[in-house]
Amino acid sequence: MAKIDRYGVARKKKKKSALFAPLTFLLVCVALVFGMGVFFRVQSIQVIGTTNYTAEEIIEAAGIDTGDNLLFVNKPAAAARIYSRLPMVEKADVESVMPNRIIITVEESSALAYVNWMGTNWVITGNCKLLQTATPEELGGLIQVLSVTPVDPESGKAMTVAEEDSLKLTYLQDLLGAIQDLGMAADVRDLDMSNVANPTFQYLGRFSVRMGPNNNSEYKLRMLLAGVAQLAADETGTINLADGTTVRFTPN
Repeated sequence: MAKIDRYGVARKKKKKSALFAPLTFLLVCVALVFGMGVFFRVQSIQVIGTTNYTAEEIIEAAGIDTGDNLLFVNKPAAAARIYSRLPMVEKADVESVMPNRIIITVEESSALAYVNWMGTNWVITGNCKLLQTATPEELGGLIQVLSVTPVDPESGKAMTVAEEDSLKLTYLQDLLGAIQDLGMAADVRDLDMSNVANPTFQYLGRFSVRMGPNNNSEYKLRMLLAGVAQLAADETGTINLADGTTVRFTPN
């Protein structure tokens, strides 16, 4: 009777399995790559929230085209390109929607204040993004910022200052942001940052406000609003918010 070599058969099966496993894996990878290339192409790009730019301008700035592979779109980089290339965009968000759609949502900048650089007025946003230059006639309703000078200003870029003014810029961003959030911009004028430990501004054309050090600007401004509400409509003077807990009013 012939002897059956069961171990030899098992070895042959294992050898075949060892040969087919990498090939199967390779075929699966090829199928996946082919599937991604065919089924995840960008077919539509929707833009939400823009009024100063057309949808086409937003899409061009993002650097995304129909036909791009949705899975490989660098969304943070696209949002950063929109922000840097279009001055009036304050914030951009790029979202991919399977299987073939991109949604770009933008929040546009609003002019809040202006600074002076070598005799030229530069309009800025609440977070100190430089928008554009402006003539004196175009500055109506904006807050003049004193004693903060930009370095090599460029439209659409965040304002930079000399190293010795870095604390001023940080405080200015915090203060302008709070003024904007509380809807106070129309009533604030002549924001003087010359003393970073105690910036001042004019409020309602009746009060000189002293902010004190940079700690919780929004809370201090809320105190200001509450304090002014208790004063008579014809009162004028100085309001000191420096200690962060008390509204100190000194009449003229």
